[in-house]
Amino acid sequence: MSLTINNVSMEYGKTKVFSDVSVRIKSGEFLSILGPSGCGKTSLLKILAGFVNPTKGQILVNGEVYSDANTALPPEKRDMGMVFQSFALWPHMTVREHVAFPLQFRHAKNYSKSQKNKLVDEALSMTGLVDLQNRYPNELSGGQRQRVSLARAISAKPRFLLMDEPLSALDADLRVTMRKEICRIHRLTHTTVIFVTHDQGEALSMADRVMLFNNGHVEQIGTPKEIYTHPQTQFTAAFIGRCNFIKGKWRGDNFSAADGKLSFRGDIASVFHAAEVCPLRPEQMRLTRQGEGLPATIQEKQYMGREIHYVVLSNGNIYNVYTDVETDFDIGEELYLNCQ
Repeated sequence: MSLTINNVSMEYGKTKVFSDVSVRIKSGEFLSILGPSGCGKTSLLKILAGFVNPTKGQILVNGEVYSDANTALPPEKRDMGMVFQSFALWPHMTVREHVAFPLQFRHAKNYSKSQKNKLVDEALSMTGLVDLQNRYPNELSGGQRQRVSLARAISAKPRFLLMDEPLSALDADLRVTMRKEICRIHRLTHTTVIFVTHDQGEALSMADRVMLFNNGHVEQIGTPKEIYTHPQTQFTAAFIGRCNFIKGKWRGDNFSAADGKLSFRGDIASVFHAAEVCPLRPEQMRLTRQGEGLPATIQEKQYMGREIHYVVLSNGNIYNVYTDVETDFDIGEELYLNCQ
């Protein structure tokens, strides 16, 4: 069951939120909509859910128009589950009552009582809430509340699961745990997931594809590996992970730094050729005590367990370099900077 966003734009009065967004989301795909705050991610999710209409363009499911500028299929008829950032749990309802709530609507409202109970039991089991089903929200931890929100969204087996920054209210360790839970449930249900986040770690670790938003337009769509290793714009390179922009000249696929002491060969997007810079990730660079390269001085050093993160100064420019723990330099040490 594919979902197509066809040339969709959104404006609030004279304020343009985003323009001309198009993407086809395959059945069972996990798509992450990633970008900084205020770039239009949640507004797009609201259009998909049917809460607001687009100013222009269409939302289609298997060719059927769900939304355009003039009409919108009501949210309760879209067969979509929603997981909110705030959990949105009712204090007077137990965990089981929350999970059963969506079964009053959509196609599930015609199910028998035993069928509904079975669906609730399945959702509770998948999210590890069976032993907590009679508790109320104030008796649950943050992670347990998030599981309730997720179980409620999947109990009616929706074709699409919309998630609006669902992990942002959790602490760092719990976010990592819930990432794994959401991916596990996605594999079990085969539901199409559209996951909004500003956290690049979430997007890269969970999604099949990432759609990167910036300032009201789509910068790039691709797999996490494509987005990270082959950025198509300078914003993509800078926003996803860390990136060093080395100034110099391109001749075909060959790059030479401005002073000629650093060279690189690779397939890099034409936008970087035009800007006369080479985008290099910190792990693509190396430091040596002898040899050729850009003269560099260690400014900062952070031991990260599996690797050491350095900040180095070279010709007035600051660069980030990641090395293995066996390659150990001291702050203030003068070295040579090159690429792998």
